[in-house]
Amino acid sequence: MTSEVIETPVLIVGGGPAGLTASVLLSRHGVDSLLIDKRLDGSPLPRARGMHSRALEILRVCGVEPDLRAVELPITPGAQWRADLTSTPLREDVPSAGHTTVSPCEGLAVSQDVFEAVLRNHAHGFTCAQLRLGVLLESFRTVGDGVQATVVEQASDRRFEVRARWMIAADGARSGVRAQLRIAMNGPDDLGQQTMIAFRADLSALTGPRPRGIYFLTATGAALIWTHTDDRWVISQPGLVAADPATVVRRVLGLGDLPLDVLATSPWTAAAQSAARYAQGPVFLAGDAAHRFPPAGATGVSAAIHDVHNLAWKIAAVVHRYGGEKLLDSYATEREPVGRRNADETGAAWTRIFSGNGAPFSGRSLAQIDMGYQYTSPVIVGDGSPNTDPPGADYQQTATPGCRAPHLWLADGTSTIDLFDQRFVLLTAPPGHAWRHAAALCTGVPVDSHIMTEPQWPDLYGVAPDGAVLVRPDGHVAWRSPTTSTDPVADIRTALTTSTGRRRVPSST
Repeated sequence: MTSEVIETPVLIVGGGPAGLTASVLLSRHGVDSLLIDKRLDGSPLPRARGMHSRALEILRVCGVEPDLRAVELPITPGAQWRADLTSTPLREDVPSAGHTTVSPCEGLAVSQDVFEAVLRNHAHGFTCAQLRLGVLLESFRTVGDGVQATVVEQASDRRFEVRARWMIAADGARSGVRAQLRIAMNGPDDLGQQTMIAFRADLSALTGPRPRGIYFLTATGAALIWTHTDDRWVISQPGLVAADPATVVRRVLGLGDLPLDVLATSPWTAAAQSAARYAQGPVFLAGDAAHRFPPAGATGVSAAIHDVHNLAWKIAAVVHRYGGEKLLDSYATEREPVGRRNADETGAAWTRIFSGNGAPFSGRSLAQIDMGYQYTSPVIVGDGSPNTDPPGADYQQTATPGCRAPHLWLADGTSTIDLFDQRFVLLTAPPGHAWRHAAALCTGVPVDSHIMTEPQWPDLYGVAPDGAVLVRPDGHVAWRSPTTSTDPVADIRTALTTSTGRRRVPSST
């Protein structure tokens, strides 16, 4: 029997990167949510250990980035190949700098347990958010246009009922929600078994104070990653390890008498899969529940953050009555192709790494995978521009509708990225006064107008000085007009109507 009933707009199942980021974003949009996680604490193992620029941009706008920077690992970016750790490097792959030209944020190395702790602290800081740890989703069913769930507090075995308008399934690669909905995963589910061994040892004599992002140890086919500043490391060894883990670590490193403490071992299987559908009725899949990527390029956590960034503002738009219901349909329409594309790219990269054939990501560049995806959906107003995300592409900033709005440093030292948060943003240069006037006349949708005085802006955004660009709260371009218009009010009203999934956006004219 259930003794308590909780009503909430959004039930979030899972307190990993996707669930915690969803909680923070929904709170920033003024939407109440309840997050449940069967764990009492965060991830007990390092698991993922990397985020790329786009995810950091999202967390920058949320105010989370400074706290992550305070705990990031001081790695030397890139990969190094050695026979074992004692051997001379065979080759190196060092990424080129360039974040200042395409992003205000560099990528970041931080273990998932540390990342989750930082996010959890931020989520707890909002009155909109409830977080209940040690609580398991026992069952759920869709009822009318919502979800009714029974959850169990595991310490007390107490059950209570949750009634939510929507549910975000962020419950990981073995998602029980996805299984109950009978949503298949497409793509290879076995790209090879690995054994992860977490250990503590002082390797600074061989790696220096700023170890490489990853070491590929070719004699054994293992990968070595630094995870914490207190000398914690992880080895991922192909196959199942039957021998003593400490012996395996010493053999892989080439250090037969290395003092070390084994902290944990865990077998796992690489997969490159994406769910057949990311939404079913009022339930949305996000993060590993929606896609499983091998760790080549460390794209999994970033993609999880991209998922909920796309979804949170759309839920908020419907809650606050400026978005139509079909706006929520665009979550699956926009994110499913990205998930399939990322699975294909990382799966191919993983195969190349462990077959010894060259460096990863000979298809799309890592920056393109991270920032170059282009949404195509009924809530994006296309302008006939060519596809910006073909196979093999390298990232070039563009304001083509559906793309991430380009970064440009502003006169006050902030970035255009910092403008895109809880409201639509209309960008114009000083000659675009007619567009700004039109936006002010359109009521019912929160729109900020920002005058761009930077001389690079028109070329970067693909418009004339009297053109305009409308950017969604998730920082993706919804619409642009290269030049002025004979009826800017009608054009802006149409753009807002389309991009919010409404039948009509009223104006005060």
